[in-house]
Amino acid sequence: MDQINAKIIRELSQNADMTATELSQKLHFSVPAVNKRIRSMKNEGIIKNFTIITDNKSIGKPIVAFILIVLKSIEHAEAFFEYVESDRDILECYAVTGEYDCLLKVCAASVEDLDRKLSILKTRNGVMKSYTMLSLTTHKYAPTVLADE
Repeated sequence: MDQINAKIIRELSQNADMTATELSQKLHFSVPAVNKRIRSMKNEGIIKNFTIITDNKSIGKPIVAFILIVLKSIEHAEAFFEYVESDRDILECYAVTGEYDCLLKVCAASVEDLDRKLSILKTRNGVMKSYTMLSLTTHKYAPTVLADE
């Protein structure tokens, strides 16, 4: 990736609503050149999509937890991942190395709501063991991976 594309991504990662005209003025390129580069990065899969980021507290789901999961067996994996996909409050799911199989990022309306979600995970979805950590404060959140300069 060249430095111009890296600059475009850096700007869009701060404000995906920025117009090509605004980008062209900031980067000193023509609007068609900026549009062509964005289109090219979309086609190459560098830019996956443009989205919004909501404030979980404003939405009424102020609790954020990270849950480490151990599945009972590999036979439970498909059902578990189907459930993960279907639950809108499970924001992220990663397969991880070590003692646990997966790491989930979950939001909830309350601690009681989180407890209910954990019960569902454990009883219906083949979870043998879990370890939950509540997020107290977010010091950094960067959903976009930026290229090195």
